[in-house]
Amino acid sequence: MREKERVKNCIRFRPTGIQPWQINFTTELARKVMDALGLETRKREVLGKNIAEFGALDDFCANHIAYVRNRAVNSFAEVEPGTFRDEWGVLWDRRIDRDIGVPVNCVLEEMKIEKLRVPNPRDPDRFAHFGPTIEANAGRYLLARFSYSLWERAWSLRGMANLMMDLVENPAFVRELLAAVTDYHLALLDALAGYPVDGVFFGDDYGGQQGLLMSPAMWRAFVKPCLARMFDRAHALGYDVFIHSCGKVTAILDDLVEIGLNVFNPFQPEVVDVERLIGQYAGRLAFYGGLSIQKTLPFGTEEDVRKEVSHRLELARRHGGYVIAPSHEMPPDIPVKNVLAMVKTLQRQG
Repeated sequence: MREKERVKNCIRFRPTGIQPWQINFTTELARKVMDALGLETRKREVLGKNIAEFGALDDFCANHIAYVRNRAVNSFAEVEPGTFRDEWGVLWDRRIDRDIGVPVNCVLEEMKIEKLRVPNPRDPDRFAHFGPTIEANAGRYLLARFSYSLWERAWSLRGMANLMMDLVENPAFVRELLAAVTDYHLALLDALAGYPVDGVFFGDDYGGQQGLLMSPAMWRAFVKPCLARMFDRAHALGYDVFIHSCGKVTAILDDLVEIGLNVFNPFQPEVVDVERLIGQYAGRLAFYGGLSIQKTLPFGTEEDVRKEVSHRLELARRHGGYVIAPSHEMPPDIPVKNVLAMVKTLQRQG
């Protein structure tokens, strides 16, 4: 059974043989691990830009999933050292967090949607890297990454503090902004339909370590209807639906299942009871993640890592519906020896 089939069976609660896994890295840790292993970073030119690829690391880990992103390589331009402008006009300071960054401007200082510069979802440049990525990962499950897919895109444009106040003081504007972002992603899903992608990975954080950033009622009023439209479109096009939402968002898991979610990520063990949730949602919702990047992987011993991975493997065998993975792209404070202990434990399960 190839990786693609194994993931498809897993999220449908069917037999998989061995349990699927996925190990994702931040750029800094990927380079550190590759240097330690003597693996070569590959370079590929796309639209005149050299892109560093870590395919050798995916192969070493025997990963089950390959990601394709929904933006063109030239849509994220460095405007000064460490600061990048995205295709929506948001400036990101990446001097500390080199993978995501922090917004440093406010595109929608005024509440005027007509000033919003919505990117072209059908720009062919955004799909220029799809062909080589798909070809290089023929046996893997192909997941199209829709980062900042709704709430996150809205607050990056308006500012988090502004948007949180708008939920109370300017609800009509919030609905208008979320509708504009939703329409963009619906068009992007339609444009994606010509590629042999298996699933769509929506990224939209709603939680902190203690709970939701807003009340469940407010989330249901503003966010849920827009997500439902995107999930429906993705399913209509034949895609599985994943969502990444950091923090403790258990209060809305039933809502996400109701509107068609297939797989929930990152499944953080620091904020949820991994064992209880896997049993509670068996047969209804698959999970992806669950290995601690806040405690065990950065601060545990190799034996601690082996024990945690073995426990997650046992849960996967018992309940199904679980792609075992670190609960986020692994940050650079994780020791290489712990990465290797995780990889070896996953690969030896058969």
